[in-house]
Amino acid sequence: MGAGILIVEDQVLIAIHLQDLVEDAGHQVSAIVHDTMAAVAAAADQRPSFAIMDLRLANGSNGLDAAQQLYEKFGVRCLFVSANLDDEIRNQAARFKALGFIGKPFLPAEVIAAVQAAARATGTNER
Repeated sequence: MGAGILIVEDQVLIAIHLQDLVEDAGHQVSAIVHDTMAAVAAAADQRPSFAIMDLRLANGSNGLDAAQQLYEKFGVRCLFVSANLDDEIRNQAARFKALGFIGKPFLPAEVIAAVQAAARATGTNER
């Protein structure tokens, strides 16, 4: 069985597309959530191998704040997928041992490769 991956993305169609790509990479999605509060609750309940994290989330949430909480509370690291990945964001995300960065719009092959690399980095076996 592959990694249980938490998707934190407030745009439903993108979240569903990411879920399909995660499954194409041989893994399963433990939950799809839209904001920081839901991400923390899902991580507490599901204990995902890692999270795919957008930066701008629903309800005014910030993906960096969510990533920090996931990392500090549960040791969950994030693969960031966003249209807003500048050097400052990358430096901030490095504090939480980011698993990588994918710019939006993305190619499916980019996401699949990044998910597989993140799974290897977190010691999760692929199917």
